[in-house]
Amino acid sequence: MKLRKLLLGIILGALSANGAWASNHWDDFGAHVTANNVRAFTKDLGGLIGSGTYTTGRILGWGGFQIGPRAGMMFKMSKGHGDTDAQRNQTALGDRNEVGAVFSPWLQADIGMPFRLDGFIRASSYQGLTIAGGGLRWGITRPSEILGSLQPMLVVSAHSASARDFSATHYNASLVLSAKFKYFVPYIGGGVDYTTLNIGNGIGSQAASLRGSSEYAATARATVGFNFKLPSYLDLSLAANYAHYGLGAEASLSLRF
Repeated sequence: MKLRKLLLGIILGALSANGAWASNHWDDFGAHVTANNVRAFTKDLGGLIGSGTYTTGRILGWGGFQIGPRAGMMFKMSKGHGDTDAQRNQTALGDRNEVGAVFSPWLQADIGMPFRLDGFIRASSYQGLTIAGGGLRWGITRPSEILGSLQPMLVVSAHSASARDFSATHYNASLVLSAKFKYFVPYIGGGVDYTTLNIGNGIGSQAASLRGSSEYAATARATVGFNFKLPSYLDLSLAANYAHYGLGAEASLSLRF
């Protein structure tokens, strides 16, 4: 009964996150996007969507199951192009100092399958941006419970995203290496996010030439994190990442069986 209540609380907390904040800053895209910042925005969006796809550090194993909220954050959006610092600081969501940190939570479910495969699905709707997707994790070698043992893992994922004035498709491939310790699993990973941004026709006159167009961008992302096994089947992960936007963070709290 305790586990059921806890699971329900985690899921409700993730689903209600959209109502906890009033500002839908993704709706500001149409008023601020320009030819100078659209490419930087596409790279930033890809890095944010692709974060948190391997918070366990290694595969769950056949019959494993995990569900809970995850979150990714970039501390500040990257600069665009321009002749002055003010122009370069103008991101597709507004002045980068005023926008500040950009945060995206989602609910994710993972399941362990045969042949050292994990599958996962994830969904989010927060501050005007809706994301849905999933992917696969494959353990290149068989995981071992021997302390200090290493496991390399390959992760691939695909997502679609939509907001009022744009939509996007995102693909990622990452290589991860983790080590087994008694109470935690440290991991390090690197990969590439490839994002296609489709711009709507409702954006402002400052970017009239971009209406109905698409932007394509690939960017690298590196992650270092720790996964902790907590009592009552709880699983906690904390990580830092570095992508086109600079420093970011990832976190998850899940029930794991």
